[in-house]
Amino acid sequence: MKFLKVTTSKGLQIPAVAMKLSGFEPECNVEFHASEDMLVVLRHRMTAMELLRAAKSLQKLAADLHVHLARVCGPCDGCDGECPFEGGDEVDLPDHLREEAGIPEKAKLWASVDEEEHTVTICEADYDHDLRDVPEEVLEMFREAGICVGELEERLILGDVVYGN
Repeated sequence: MKFLKVTTSKGLQIPAVAMKLSGFEPECNVEFHASEDMLVVLRHRMTAMELLRAAKSLQKLAADLHVHLARVCGPCDGCDGECPFEGGDEVDLPDHLREEAGIPEKAKLWASVDEEEHTVTICEADYDHDLRDVPEEVLEMFREAGICVGELEERLILGDVVYGN
């Protein structure tokens, strides 16, 4: 079950009903697992069965989140069997040229071609994320399911909110 709460400067208060549904007893010790973009609360002590149920719940949540993102991206239907997003071409630039151009070391690069002048211009991309940031197993899963990874890349580049209001 999902609950929507607002964090405050004092932290986050977990509703008693959520604690009860999760089987957390009053006054029990809990542990928080914090990682990028998520926070998980577990009982500090669990039996093997409780740990298995917790792991299964986390797997289900991960699957639900992937399904949600797949629905946002939709099916691949415009590539005529030739996906231009199969293997992204990595743009690389020697460190000394990056430094001279004032491009930070970890910045994403973008390349454009001028066919008339027969030149390629490489510059710092004006976005933070693209398909190179997506775990390969997620890209493979989306491709095998016929999900449009081009739409995923567009959402990544634009930084669109794809979950919640």
